[in-house]
Amino acid sequence: MRTLRHYDDLGLLVPSDRTHGDHRLYSAEDVRRLLAVQQLRSLGLSLAEVGAALDDPAFDAADTLAAHIALVEQRLAAEHELLGRLRSLRDAADSGWEEVLALVALTERLGHRESAVRLRAALDAPTAAPLALLVANLAAEPDPAVQDVLAWAVVQQGPDAVPLVVEHLVEPDPAVRVRMSIVLAKLADARAVPALVGLLDDADREVVSSAAFALGRIGGPDALAALVGRLGRDPDSGRDSLGDAIACFGEQAVGPLTEALAAGDRDVREHAAEVLGFVAGAGSAPALAAALADADPGVRLAALLALGRLEGEQADAAIRGAAASEEPRIRALALRLTADRTPPPAGRSR
Repeated sequence: MRTLRHYDDLGLLVPSDRTHGDHRLYSAEDVRRLLAVQQLRSLGLSLAEVGAALDDPAFDAADTLAAHIALVEQRLAAEHELLGRLRSLRDAADSGWEEVLALVALTERLGHRESAVRLRAALDAPTAAPLALLVANLAAEPDPAVQDVLAWAVVQQGPDAVPLVVEHLVEPDPAVRVRMSIVLAKLADARAVPALVGLLDDADREVVSSAAFALGRIGGPDALAALVGRLGRDPDSGRDSLGDAIACFGEQAVGPLTEALAAGDRDVREHAAEVLGFVAGAGSAPALAAALADADPGVRLAALLALGRLEGEQADAAIRGAAASEEPRIRALALRLTADRTPPPAGRSR
């Protein structure tokens, strides 16, 4: 009754009639309106919004619902953050309330508005803060100096950090994806490879480069296959980082690169030849020597430049053979490389 009286006072639900004793009489239409009020209230609309929705023809339902969706999302995010904090504190609760209060204080310091305070808290965090809290703060931290310390703190946690860090590789902010890729490179755990491989198709070039770097640090056949599969696909800005990542595999990369050099399209063959020049060992020389006869001039030039980075008789012989080429650019480069590789006579310096 109190609610009906309140609705009557607001003009939201005015009874159609009254008795001689001033008791409210509600018609079937009034009951339908009451149901409509209750239904709209269940969506979170205020009483003023409910009245406008029922009485104002110009009331925009879509805009009002959109505004309430945003409010609910904010509340859910706040509740989710609280849930995460409670879960982080649960383990400390086993030790007693003093430890819980100390952890709450550390959490507040990690979220302090002053970066200097956050930095000092991050230095204390590796042994004091829950891992989930460290990773979440690393994802949200805007200051590069604090980021570095938090990343160090996460890495100190070892393999347990990998699943939590991987979760943040899907963050909408590319800077966070880069940050987490670098942490995974330091952790060097093969469990991160599938998620990092997925980042090789990221729209952000820096994310792709950081993922390639991490895959090179982690190693393994799946990482190598994914990196070699990127040959010829990245713009010039990404070629060096991809090549550096593949070169981390050393002799293991020679076989896959040789296959790409023999079977890929022009861009793939050229990039494979380029990367072979940075792979340690003489195993690259035969494939590069064969590529000097490639149908594409760009591939031939890349193969010759790569041979110039290798040592050994096979590379020397291939370069000397190219010095007799009928192609002026190849011949000139081969002659230059031959001169650079020829030791000076005894007693003389270059």
